[in-house]
Amino acid sequence: MVFVVNSELNMGIGKSAAQVGHASIALYRILLREQSTFAEMLFNWEDSGETKIVVSGENAQHLTVLQEKALSLGLPQYLVRDAGKTQIPSGSVTVLVMMGLTSKVDTITGDLKLL
Repeated sequence: MVFVVNSELNMGIGKSAAQVGHASIALYRILLREQSTFAEMLFNWEDSGETKIVVSGENAQHLTVLQEKALSLGLPQYLVRDAGKTQIPSGSVTVLVMMGLTSKVDTITGDLKLL
């Protein structure tokens, strides 16, 4: 799983962690719901240590472009929009999460810096 955090929002560490948590749960639910498509991917991820990598994205538009690339490659993905109850406005794009073969995911996020 790779998480791309919207750095333009300047979220605090706790807020970023919570948004990554939302993203991981949402994507995991998608993987469970769509087992006919993603069962092998989920099994391999669980079997290989459940790797999670967090990188920095530029802004909401950047995350949306990356999401479109993930969709075009058939990768499971989820874009988190905040409820607006604490640090940032409602509807703000906070995190994009995706997973798949490293070779595919790296074509999308491989040049982004670790958070």
